[in-house]
Amino acid sequence: MTAERFLGACWSAVHGPGDPHQLCTWALQQGFSGFVAGPAPRPVAWARVQEQARVLPIRVAAVRVASVLDVERRIDHGIASGTEADQSAALQKVEQAVVLARELGTPLVVVEPGALRVPGEAGQVDLGDPGARWTQDQAKAQLARRNALLHRGLDAACRFFFAATRRFPDVTFCLTGSRHVFGLGEPRALELLFEDLGGRQLRYWHDAPVAACRSQLLDTDQGAWLEAFRDRMVGITLGDVADGILYSPPGSGSVDFPLLSAYASRSAAPPLLDLELDPSVVPGEMPGVRAFLHKYGL
Repeated sequence: MTAERFLGACWSAVHGPGDPHQLCTWALQQGFSGFVAGPAPRPVAWARVQEQARVLPIRVAAVRVASVLDVERRIDHGIASGTEADQSAALQKVEQAVVLARELGTPLVVVEPGALRVPGEAGQVDLGDPGARWTQDQAKAQLARRNALLHRGLDAACRFFFAATRRFPDVTFCLTGSRHVFGLGEPRALELLFEDLGGRQLRYWHDAPVAACRSQLLDTDQGAWLEAFRDRMVGITLGDVADGILYSPPGSGSVDFPLLSAYASRSAAPPLLDLELDPSVVPGEMPGVRAFLHKYGL
């Protein structure tokens, strides 16, 4: 079974036509049902994109709070901050995504659960930065700095999502993986967040490239995310990690696509599929990408 596929905001904003009607037609011609909206390297008039649903079989599946390409100095990282000012700024950022989601007719908002600030110089934090030349020892040392403050960050994130779910009862927040090494978007922290927040409108959005990257550098098994959160999973970000570059074309790197396909096919409801590629990937790669994904029913 091939599930419904959507294009991510970053790649489509860079390579797609600027006109909303042409952008939607372009996506449909390439076999996509619409988009996962959000911040992108070039602005997209998402409301005008959604208007095309009147004449085209197109829709926006979800809205991201932040771009998959942004790592440092992100306001939403304040979700895991203990300071009122940081949490207030993060809530305003999330509210912007909620307003857009309501306008576009989707209840799904994809968000990372924040990142901690550690004492001293932060050092390298982007696990998806090939220029950082990460080694496992370096990545694990950075993660240990985060772990020393983990419970403080979890307490802050729980307070944030408790308040956010009360303020926006019509929204489902989809927690996703972090490429920031101090982020809470990893299986251990996510499991504790879901456990503490219980039945609130929180779900899981699997980021396959991030999971593969963290597997390489931090020995977090790719299947651990899928096994722990399969009953909560509503979406999957497709892409790969090759030569340290996240969101490379699927099939070019270390993402375990047979495993991903197996979990997707066993989900209670078919997860939404979000193909997000680094803007450096040229449009000529798309036919091969589609063929590869089709082979696995993704």
